[in-house]
Amino acid sequence: MKLSARAVQVQQQRMSQQQIMSLKLLAMGSLDLRDEIYGKAAENPALEIIGDSLERGTKTARESHSRFSDNTRYGSASAAGELASDNFQAALESHVDDRETLQEHLERQFNSMRHAPEEEALGLRLIHNLDVNGFHLLAPVSLLDKNNPLHTPAFLQECMEKIRALDPVGTCCSGTEESLFVQAQLRGDASDAVLFILDGHLDFLNPPQSAKVLKKIETFFQDRAVLAFTGEKESALLKRAQKEPFTEADIDAAISYIRTLEPYPARNFSSSEAHYISPDVYVERIPQTEEDEKNGLVEAGGYSFKLTLARESLPKIGISKNYAALAESEEKNAGERQKTEKRFVLDAIRDAKVFIESVQFREATIARACAEIVRRQARFFAEGPRYLLPLRQKDIAEAIGVHEATVSRMASGKYVQCDQGLFEIGYFFTNAVGSEGSGGDSGTNSKESVKYEIAQILQAHKDDKKPLSDQRLADALAEKGIKVARRTVAKYRAELHINSSYER
Repeated sequence: MKLSARAVQVQQQRMSQQQIMSLKLLAMGSLDLRDEIYGKAAENPALEIIGDSLERGTKTARESHSRFSDNTRYGSASAAGELASDNFQAALESHVDDRETLQEHLERQFNSMRHAPEEEALGLRLIHNLDVNGFHLLAPVSLLDKNNPLHTPAFLQECMEKIRALDPVGTCCSGTEESLFVQAQLRGDASDAVLFILDGHLDFLNPPQSAKVLKKIETFFQDRAVLAFTGEKESALLKRAQKEPFTEADIDAAISYIRTLEPYPARNFSSSEAHYISPDVYVERIPQTEEDEKNGLVEAGGYSFKLTLARESLPKIGISKNYAALAESEEKNAGERQKTEKRFVLDAIRDAKVFIESVQFREATIARACAEIVRRQARFFAEGPRYLLPLRQKDIAEAIGVHEATVSRMASGKYVQCDQGLFEIGYFFTNAVGSEGSGGDSGTNSKESVKYEIAQILQAHKDDKKPLSDQRLADALAEKGIKVARRTVAKYRAELHINSSYER
């Protein structure tokens, strides 16, 4: 059988070096880009750091001074000196968190005690196996050496108990519930009711109402009493309950006691990594004047805003004058070595230009995208989170003529500082929540605006004898033209870190 030949045309789109570099830099935050710029300048001699405001800020500004009879020096700072002072202050305020880490704190205490070599080695492994909350990362039993006969479960338990008794009390546990139980045991003044609740029955406290908790405990004891076999501990608890049952006062006192314990014992210590948040864009509301309109500021909804890119954390870059001169020079009768050097210079300059243009593309994209966000969320920037409207990344991409993935990279890890506070750019992209009536510019409300309304309603009813339930919250929102289901209200309330009506 003879096959007919067909011409197949395949269209492939390949990204240039500059496009790849541009997208890479676009996804970076200011601090990461700063490191990238210095790294690129170190490897490419044609790329020159022209200036760096943060570097200037760490140097002492010059001052003109005169000496009086009391040997006191007086002087006035210039505009450059004031700028240097402001930059230096910013550097101080963004200093790395140099508090002692949990591992350093525990290790110092542990090493001050006498231990056998095997105990010391295992103890240090346990300490460095703790997360930022002070709880195990890996299962402690996995740290035992199977080939060492001394490494038994009892030996492991003994080492963990020594670490748990160190300051802060209650680390080296599997989680919050075990940590609370350990803290209560070590304090030595916990009642039987406290120890029973924390020994695997913390869920009985949901909701933390004495009568309901007592009923759950009584039901538990009744169920265990009819079982054919019970553990030694459970048998003791059953006998204790039969001889002297818990009272509502016992449970009420237990709840109060448990609230004095620390669920996350390591919260006051530094984590091993420091994370900085630095604004990438500043948005300032200004009076609308004819002069402002000529400056190309963002205007929307009767408001006027000034957008400023945060360039102070980024060094200024350019092409090295020496390399530019070498590239333009013409040498007659140049040898092979001179030709090779000339090619190196030209390649270095070309790479430097690609990098500089990629940085400029990043700035332009962020500026255009944020300007469009401000236009669409003008009422938010003027009046607050209550007026945040639904917005998709696709909407911004279409408005500024780029792909949606480009907007996604632009928003990643970048922040906007405005009158309302510091927000991640992704905060302004929010889904729509249905509404009734004609309220709102688009007939819908954003998730954040609904959460804001929930917080405001709860604040207005905080003194009510009977806290608002989620259903009553949903009804109150409906009166405002916002129609959401009860379970959606419960979800948003939890995201606001507000307890349920049972716990308020």
